[in-house]
Amino acid sequence: MKHTALFRFLSMLTVLFYVVPLAHAGQVITQTERSWAKDAMKHEASLGVVSSPNSIAVLYFNNKSGLEKLDPLQKGMAVMLITDLAKIEQFQVVERIWLQALLDEMDLGTSGLMDVKTIPTVGNLLGAYYVVNGNIQGHTTQNFEIDSSILDIPLQTVTQQAAARGGLEKLFKLEKTVLFNIVDQMNVTLSPEKRTELEQPLSASTAALLALFIGIDLSDKKQYAEAAQMYKQALIEDPNMQIAKSALQELEGMGLVSVEDAVPLEKAAAETAAVEEGGSSTGIIVGVGLALAAGVGAAVALGSSSSDSNDSPALSTTTPINDTTALTVSASRPSGDTVPCSKGSISFIFSKTMNTSTGQAVISPTNFASGSWSGQQYLVTWSKTTGECIPGYSPESLSITMGNSFQDTTGASLSPATFTYTVE
Repeated sequence: MKHTALFRFLSMLTVLFYVVPLAHAGQVITQTERSWAKDAMKHEASLGVVSSPNSIAVLYFNNKSGLEKLDPLQKGMAVMLITDLAKIEQFQVVERIWLQALLDEMDLGTSGLMDVKTIPTVGNLLGAYYVVNGNIQGHTTQNFEIDSSILDIPLQTVTQQAAARGGLEKLFKLEKTVLFNIVDQMNVTLSPEKRTELEQPLSASTAALLALFIGIDLSDKKQYAEAAQMYKQALIEDPNMQIAKSALQELEGMGLVSVEDAVPLEKAAAETAAVEEGGSSTGIIVGVGLALAAGVGAAVALGSSSSDSNDSPALSTTTPINDTTALTVSASRPSGDTVPCSKGSISFIFSKTMNTSTGQAVISPTNFASGSWSGQQYLVTWSKTTGECIPGYSPESLSITMGNSFQDTTGASLSPATFTYTVE
């Protein structure tokens, strides 16, 4: 009886892999995917590789740059690669929603990231013969690199690909470099017509791509109204972006949002146009996404950071009417991160419009860094000489406390929050 139950499960898993992922499954994680993920985890020890030699899964990329503006690329690179690889008949590509459902079941859904020991397990559970993953590294959005590798699950061998290098505004070209590296490594011969088809970008607009990626991430978190806002923003940037249209229609068709839930195109376009001169679309999109994820609401106007040292967007939010949410603050670098002793900066972004005549951070050591307002951001910066960064002389840690001296325009005070960093 036990053998019969196991056989039925393996049959179900095989059907799910070979039939469902090949169809267009959309971007919303449904109970079907969640039930499959739960069953797969229960029977993990009994599973062998149930894939074909041309099956491939693309995992989320790991943003190791420390640049918050590049966070949307973690899922975004997977979205673009899955979309392109699915057009190649020699591959059987695992749809992203099955990956996300599995990561949710493994309690990895928030970050989507995993260590080298987890990757083979995920590949096996997805029924993939090959697994693609990679990293995003660099110091500025104008010059970073995306490296990728292919793991052969049965042989447990890893092949590293050449890195794609460039700037955020040419994101679609970077993805094509990674894509064709994968195709070449897999020894797949493409016809001239197919190569021409694959060279067409999901969108040539980086702002549209970022809005799409943030929307997908919000949808994964069941923030469907906010996801709809980002899909509409993507369509403002690129009205021909079919994947954003489909994602928005999916939300509406499933009854997860109404037409009123999403920001009207005219209003969102007006908000975008109202950004102060010099603000970039990419900075706007990332800032809107951060605000929506924090529950601030749709009335957001953003400009890009005046400095590329941390690549955080300058944030200016219009507090929604009857907003009763608490004032919160987030940092461009997560607490616990390592910062360089020689020179650096950390920006603090608030969930509401701030009174910039108030607020002073408590910094320890007091003589290591200083804080000041820059628009709606509070910046803590430092610059040291070589002699000040000698081990044993320079501080080993940096502590920044954002206290109740910070107030929004209604007079509400910030609950104290301390951010600590290791200095090297």
